[in-house]
This record gives sequence, structure tokens and C-alpha cells, in this order.
Amino acid sequence: MRASESYDDVTPSGSGTDAERGELDWLLTSGVLGRSGHLTRVLTYICEEHFQGRADSIKEYSIATLALGRRADFDPQSDTIVRVTVHSLRKRLLEVYRIEGADRPLRLVIPPGRYAPSFLDNRKALPPQSPSSELANGIAPKVVNEVVPPPLIPDRMAVEPLAIPAPLTTNRPARLWIFAGLAVAALATSTWFVLRHQPSTRWGSSSSAPLAPAVPQGTVRALMGASRKPYVDHSGNVWAAADYCHGGTNVQLPAQKISGTQDPALFLSGVRGIAHCVFPVTGSLYEVRFNFAETADLQPGVRVATLSINDRPGILVDVVDNAGGVGIATSTIVTDVAPETDGAIHVDLISEISLLNSVEILPASSAKQLPVRIVAASEAFVDADKQSWSADRYFSGGRHGQVPRFYQRTGLGLYASDRIGRFRYIIPAVPFARYRVKLYFRERWFGKENGWHGGPGSRVFDVECNGTKLLSNFDLLATAGAEPVVKTFENIQASGAGRIELYFVPVVNYAIVNAIEVLPEN
Repeated sequence: MRASESYDDVTPSGSGTDAERGELDWLLTSGVLGRSGHLTRVLTYICEEHFQGRADSIKEYSIATLALGRRADFDPQSDTIVRVTVHSLRKRLLEVYRIEGADRPLRLVIPPGRYAPSFLDNRKALPPQSPSSELANGIAPKVVNEVVPPPLIPDRMAVEPLAIPAPLTTNRPARLWIFAGLAVAALATSTWFVLRHQPSTRWGSSSSAPLAPAVPQGTVRALMGASRKPYVDHSGNVWAAADYCHGGTNVQLPAQKISGTQDPALFLSGVRGIAHCVFPVTGSLYEVRFNFAETADLQPGVRVATLSINDRPGILVDVVDNAGGVGIATSTIVTDVAPETDGAIHVDLISEISLLNSVEILPASSAKQLPVRIVAASEAFVDADKQSWSADRYFSGGRHGQVPRFYQRTGLGLYASDRIGRFRYIIPAVPFARYRVKLYFRERWFGKENGWHGGPGSRVFDVECNGTKLLSNFDLLATAGAEPVVKTFENIQASGAGRIELYFVPVVNYAIVNAIEVLPEN
């Protein structure tokens, strides 16, 4: 196509729809589009509408509902999946016809500002573009690893640059010089970053070594992104890095505070763009947890990720909205996941901005969500029934309480630590599912039983859950003195976003909780 020509100036050629259908078949069966279910479904839909003479009826709403499985109440203002997918598909097609499809008789394009496809004569080869013209047309070079440098101004959050997702391509000798240049630049930046920011022993250190191939595991705890070493979290779980994903962009972040977790290292790298990830497993049924923490202070509506497991309908994740703010860890869970016939769980990711930071794949015995047990402590706890309670997570606000100097009690187990203040827990759940929520309390400070002043009325607080008040003016000492108290609440419904939100609001002195248990109901 000459520089002066537009898509409207070119007349499609070939033997009518037979040639066009042949070109579509090649795109769908040759593997050049990767394994992204979203891309193939959208491409198939818009082409079939074109073949049937209904190109003018291809709208954002019809693509969402008929190709991507969105409900009839689809709202394009809040759900950007169509624009993100078509944007990515348009760029992928441009790249395909520069490499694998360079000798094809036809070239399928999606003109900017439209959803209907056009089939053009590919013999009118595109002239090489300068770097400036490629940027002007929104085409970004393939980025394998991206290192976001630390902020130049102390204590100021670094804002990641917006990178257009890189297309899935195969290695070509002609492109080796590009990859070599990017590798040298990435290595130099990574080395500078490591020297400037020496991480602690718990965090481990970054490495520029290539990721090891993924091998089948019964349980998967995966650090997404490149240049990672195994990490042991506060609950004693080992997270490993492996070559799980194809496509997308690997990103490293500078060390920074991530709320809602005691393990910020899980959120300091990740993958974004369009990626297909394959997790080999050995079991037959799993629960999958996707972990995010958005750190870029950008406008709302752009920090949205779409996930699809094993070609299920896509799941829209508004990272900041789910977490309740920027720089806060959040998780989205999917239950009842079985591996495909190749023994692996396949995940398609589309995300322009937000990083998928880590993935946890846990064996399950049923389609229900696994129990969530959290102890408000810096380490995990195993109770007398051999049940594991994870170290504190999903929190925002408050702090771990101090042990009074005069306190002599030992062997408190689950009640040896607590979170106090004004705080909340946002616990991931299955949307609209019903749960039993149990809250564990024990007073360690006030009262004569603890060798200190005060009595009933010294600590009073409220507890709310998903807009409903569970406890009002709860007086812990008046209820049980210094003995343990367990409050159980049945039939708690998760929100439509898949959240159980617990708010602890002080009335007199700090609110407090020792442990939280969330169990799926029948």
C-alpha cells in the first residue's frame, strides 16, 4: 500500500468470497494468531458477518454478545473488552502480514475506526516504515522484557509507560538483530536496577537467566514475568518462576509498598498485553487464583484485564475497583477448573495496563471454593485439626497489635496475634455464592484478667459485611472477658464482583480480630 493510499482507495481482489474464506481459514488454522480464544472468536464473527453481507451490522454490542459471550445488559462504557480485543487483533494482523503472511495472495485488515474486515491485494506490498511512522501508526516493536526503573524523585510512585501489547510471532533470522538489541538494553537496565536496589533475603534477588520450562505440578504457585528467583512467602509457600506464557510483555517494577499483603515481592513483576499461558498440572480438579496489584496512577477504566480459562467465557477484572485503590493487592478466583486433554490449564490474558503478577493453582476435591482461613499474624498457623491458616492477607488499614509488657499468658495459638485499628478485609469469592463467615476474637489488653485496667466498655466496635452490619457496638470484654469468642454468620452472599468485604469500625478504642474463616455453604 502506497503512503498516499487509504483503505478506502484499495479495491479487494481475488476470486470473491472463496478466496476470502480461504484466507480466513489460513489465519484460523495456521497458528499465526496463537491460542487466544478471544481473537479467533472475534475474527470468525466479523468475517462471517462480512461474508453474509451484514458488515454494516457489526457493532461493539454485537461483537460483545455474539462473539465474546457477554450478557444482554453489556455496557461498553464500563466493559472495554471489545475495543481492547479488536485493537489487539488489528495489530496482530499487521504483524502477521509482515512476516508469516508476507507471500499470501490476500491480506485481511481491520481498518482503524471500524469493526468490519477488508480483504486487500497483498501483492501491493507494504513499504518498510521508519520507526517514527511505525509509532505514528500505533505499531510497537516486540518487547520481551521490560524493566520499569525506580522513580527519580524519592518516595514518589513511578508510573509505568503504556506499552501496546506485542503480537505473538515466531523467531525469524531477519529479526535477530532487533531481539539482540532489546536483550542488551534489557540486561543493562536490569543490572543497573539490581545494583541500585538490593532486596532482602526473604525477597530473593533478580536474575537475568532465562526461565526454566514449566513442568507438571500438583500445586502451582507461579511468579509471572521474567528474571525471578523462587520466593518463600510468610505462610511458608514456595513460589517459582517458569516459562508459562507466550506473547505479552514481561515487566519488572521497582521495590515499593503494596498494601493488603505481607509479601509485596509477589507483585513486583508480571505480564501484560496479549498472552497465552500454559500451566501443566498432575491433578484432575483445581481452583485458580489470579493475583493483581495495580501500581500505575492512571485514570479509571483503563486498568482492566480480561482472563479466560480453557476457552471459558472471559472474566473482566477491574483491578483497582476490586482492590479498593491503587497499590493494593487483590485476587480473583475461578473454581471447578479441570485441565485440558494435554494435562494443562490454559489461560488467555488481555490487559493493556494492569499486570497479572502471580497465579496460584490449588488442588480441589469439589467445584466449591476452598476454605479461606486467615490468622492475623506474620506467620501461618496449623490448628489441632491439622487445618492450615495462612498468614495475614487481603487486609487494608490497621496494624498488628503489640503484646503488653505485663502480659503473661502463653499457648494462645490462633489468638496469639491480632489486627487492630480501623481496617477491612476484601476476600475473593465466587460471585453471588453463599458462605459461612466465622470471626475469632480474644481480648489481650484490657481487663483485670489480663492484669491491666479497664473492663466492659473499654473496647467497642462494629463489623459490617457487604453492606450489612454483622455486629453493632460489640463489647468484647462484656461478652466473654478474656476468653475466646467465635461469632458465626450463616448465608453470607458474595458480591457480584466476587468479594466478601469485612469492615471493622471502632466505636471505643480500636477494633480487633484474631482470625477469619470463610467456608462455602452447601
